[in-house]
Amino acid sequence: MLRLLLALALLLLPLAATAADVEVTVERGADGRWTADYAFHRQARAWVFTRSGIDEFARQPWRPKSVKVLTEGVRLERHGPHDVLVAERPLRTVRLALTPFGAPLVANYVPALTFSDGGLALYIKQFGLRPLARAEAAAALPAEIDWAEGLAAADTHVTLRTPGAKILLQGQVREGVAEIDAGADTYAYVGAAPLVQTPAVAAVIDPGLPPWIAEQLNAQLPVLLARYAERLGPSAIGRPTVFAAWAGAAHEGGSMNGGVLSGLVVMTLRGDAITEPHAGFGEMVRWFFAHEAAHFWLGQTVRYGEPGEAWITEGGADLLAIRTVKAMRPDDDTAGRLQKSLDGCVKLTGPGEALSGASGRGEHQAHYDCGALLLLAAEGALRRRDPRADALDFWRGLIEAHRASGVVDEAAWLAAFQAASGDAALTAEVRRFVDAGVDDPAAFLAHLFDRTGVAYVRDEAGRLKFAARASAQ
Repeated sequence: MLRLLLALALLLLPLAATAADVEVTVERGADGRWTADYAFHRQARAWVFTRSGIDEFARQPWRPKSVKVLTEGVRLERHGPHDVLVAERPLRTVRLALTPFGAPLVANYVPALTFSDGGLALYIKQFGLRPLARAEAAAALPAEIDWAEGLAAADTHVTLRTPGAKILLQGQVREGVAEIDAGADTYAYVGAAPLVQTPAVAAVIDPGLPPWIAEQLNAQLPVLLARYAERLGPSAIGRPTVFAAWAGAAHEGGSMNGGVLSGLVVMTLRGDAITEPHAGFGEMVRWFFAHEAAHFWLGQTVRYGEPGEAWITEGGADLLAIRTVKAMRPDDDTAGRLQKSLDGCVKLTGPGEALSGASGRGEHQAHYDCGALLLLAAEGALRRRDPRADALDFWRGLIEAHRASGVVDEAAWLAAFQAASGDAALTAEVRRFVDAGVDDPAAFLAHLFDRTGVAYVRDEAGRLKFAARASAQ
């Protein structure tokens, strides 16, 4: 009876929180140097980093330039596309010295956004690890390790310590300490740059940015995001954050890299050609933010379903950016952007090549180009009933209808297209283009535009070209 009472008592006690498989404390010391101290709570002699990658400039793995192993008997090895911590016995604790790496990577997020005033934004996923039976097994894993089948899962808990300095993480300011899971697709900013706050956005703009770029960002970002919120409804992420870093004028020309994460847009700008106002580069910056900010709705408020459905949000973000920038700047080259999408879609989807299989063919751009044209046709169908309607109205309806589930898959998109066009046969043709491919993509697009009222012409060579009405707001 006593044993039974003890068992019942234990059942009634609150359960203790389960410790993460890996705990890492990333700390900036008083001397400004960074360290990462790992504690492992699972037995494994090899741990693969969930984010590796290649330096875009040097075309070499970035981590060996950034990480020095300080723990005796532990090695950092490269196996295939991955970095692996390896020892002869199961790892218990490991200390790493870190030199934050700020150069762009190939098809991956920059490990550290470095600001000209000494500020830093660290990409959290770079600290994640997964256990391996043997280090050599990493060579067979896909470059995108999250898609690996049969690989053991593991939680990595990150504690970021920066005594005496504030941390901006997921829109919140923390005093010297912040905690987060390494699976979080975000950055944490540490530095003294002022935080620009409006009801629409919180932004850290590098004080070293050329003044004309900083002025453009400060003036246009709040307007851009407010327009999206007004037209599409509230986003699921609340007020977004923007980090814009300046990497200096040491490089010739002008370049920009970055992307969108959960509730966050990041970018790094560099180059001697953009220290003074440059109309073309200013347009590129504006377009970059218009596309990426659209993903707070198309991608984070609602997402697509299967990998082959990326055209839904990527093409959608392209056309929403076109319409939103045109509303802000009537002189924007809308026709040129749409023509580029039209030419790209025809080129990247050959006879019998399904749009849904574009990524498998290495033609990722097809999702952007063809997806934008399919949305353009949906917009055209809406405008036949209401000349004032546009692509944002089409997406507003989709978002509101699927906000609870958070998913707009192919079936949902096609259902909305059929509702807009009233044409079940045409919807079936769009489905065939997406899922199986068509014999003549250019002929299909011409037919699609004819049926939805999108204006186009053919030049002397038979190439499809957009008429002015197709590009109008």
